[in-house]
Amino acid sequence: MTSQVVGVPLSLTGRFARFGEQAGLGLEVWRAAVGGVELIVEDDRSDPDVLERVLRGLAGRCDLLLGPYSTHLMRRAGRVAAELDLLVWNHGGAGDDVQGAHPGHVVSVLAPAGAYAEPFVRRLAEEGEHDRLWVVPGKGSFGRQVAAGAERAANERGIPVTVAGPGDALPVGGSWNLLCCGSFEEDVAVIGRA
Repeated sequence: MTSQVVGVPLSLTGRFARFGEQAGLGLEVWRAAVGGVELIVEDDRSDPDVLERVLRGLAGRCDLLLGPYSTHLMRRAGRVAAELDLLVWNHGGAGDDVQGAHPGHVVSVLAPAGAYAEPFVRRLAEEGEHDRLWVVPGKGSFGRQVAAGAERAANERGIPVTVAGPGDALPVGGSWNLLCCGSFEEDVAVIGRA
């Protein structure tokens, strides 16, 4: 069987390293399970400029090119794919804008960020849960997109919703629900205050 070469830039260092390492482990498990695949993982250092160099280098050596983790990095990967007339499979950039950018050059396997909270809100509604939903977005556009989608879904289902700022006080006592839409560190901080 001819080996297929799959290349992927992942953040093995830098601010997205926790998630890049997890994605790398998942891909390694997949590679071992399916066989016949050579997996090339290169560190993009969580940096768009490094990502661009890595992606350009991988492009000529791979049969299948996967994108990086993070919406921020995937935006650059999509632009590079369009410039080089490549196809990049997006498995790690869920920002709403990434989903439709560069048609014919990016295939997204993720739900867009604006749809992330829909199953959670739908479940609240199905269980008859109509206590206020507190939504706390993080600093970036990803969190704002998730929060906007959650607010829209809650409004459609008659669930009262409050979108709070990262430092806003959360309710004390009573019955309410919470959706955190930030980075891992931001979400941990919100849970610590809840």
